[in-house]
Amino acid sequence: MSALPTVTNPPLAFSGYHKEQSAEPDRFLCEVGRGTPGGEYLRRFWQPVAYESELNEVPLRIRALGEDLVVFRDGSGRIGVLHMRCCHRNTSLEFGLIEERGLRCCYHGRLYSVDGTCIDMPGEPAADRLMRSVSQGAYPVHLFAGIVFTYMGPPERIPVFPVYDRFRLPGIRLVPGTRFKQDCNWIQIKENTVDPHHTQTLHVIPQLRGMEHFAPEFGAFPVFTFTETAGGVAYLASRHVGDKVWVRSADIVGANLHCISSIFEGGQTEKAASAPFMSIWSLPVDDDHTMTFFVSHVLEDEALPFEKRRYLEIFGQTDERPYRERQWLPGDHEAQVGQGPINIHALEHLATNDRGIVLFRRFIRRGIETVRAGQDPVGFYLRDEDVAPTFANDRVVPANMIGGDPDDPAVLRAHAERLTQEYLSTPPMTYLARDTHNN
Repeated sequence: MSALPTVTNPPLAFSGYHKEQSAEPDRFLCEVGRGTPGGEYLRRFWQPVAYESELNEVPLRIRALGEDLVVFRDGSGRIGVLHMRCCHRNTSLEFGLIEERGLRCCYHGRLYSVDGTCIDMPGEPAADRLMRSVSQGAYPVHLFAGIVFTYMGPPERIPVFPVYDRFRLPGIRLVPGTRFKQDCNWIQIKENTVDPHHTQTLHVIPQLRGMEHFAPEFGAFPVFTFTETAGGVAYLASRHVGDKVWVRSADIVGANLHCISSIFEGGQTEKAASAPFMSIWSLPVDDDHTMTFFVSHVLEDEALPFEKRRYLEIFGQTDERPYRERQWLPGDHEAQVGQGPINIHALEHLATNDRGIVLFRRFIRRGIETVRAGQDPVGFYLRDEDVAPTFANDRVVPANMIGGDPDDPAVLRAHAERLTQEYLSTPPMTYLARDTHNN
């Protein structure tokens, strides 16, 4: 039998043998632990660690940025975030006793206030001296919209908690959601926000298989524009819908917040701005686990029952559904966790519509380098008046007003680029601040 001929330039078909399958993750970008470049960057932002509703008569054990912590509310109503291991003999404070003035270790009874100071050492002859020299690790706390946030950075330079424009609109209440975990690095959770062309595939699958999810108009592939903003990164997606042109935008603000507009929007009704829909914080638990917290923005006169809305909001975000169902109807969770514990960027082959991914990674990398240089990153604010605006919105205008053929991608892109410049000078929430119901 003659030998098979050697193929010196193999075709693209059946190329598995020649494909690289292993590489190192981008640790500079993805690591979150104390002392790592990425971890020090993340410690310049307020991180969500618990819902207020989770605090009860026993401490809540949590993990954040690679550190084990406990969260509790003492008898006087103050909330504390402490290192989990007692500084006396390293017993876990998750078994501590919550008292009026703090948390008492179950092992030897040392009592710690919410700021970590030791205020009681039962039976210790040198208690007065030791309480002046020993403390439990603790972090500052801020309670917002039913979510407990903590700041794990340098205590001599604590930023204000950023109350963004979308949180200050009249006639809209912030309703805390539920936490959900994803067994992967935080970067691949966040960059999904500026990867909008996945919507036309991933989120249309339920419609193809007979289940309500996103509005059907999401199935029309849009033209994309990406931009950096004063607070982070945003995209605008422009679609021709009937006799209208609909531009949907979403953004990432700082390191850990992303904002989206309604998944039920179909671009049928003219509007300068839409009411906010969801604001979502992602806590990097450690290098390959993330915990997500969110609030829903609910109009006082909203017709859709909130319980139904909450179900639709979190569909596809967890692994709680049976595996077969998740295969049949995959969601964001399956797509993001399916990239692996830490997505290997070196093995990706990015394309034109991945410009948002490139922009986001560049934004985070620049923030990390800024912190390494001893400066404050974008999204770190010492004054409330410096907090940047947000950009997640729906703008719907008559198709005959965009200056050309609405079926021409170049015309749609030019319209979105003009709108980008308008948003940068007059952020979309400005319209709702004037009239919340200007829909």
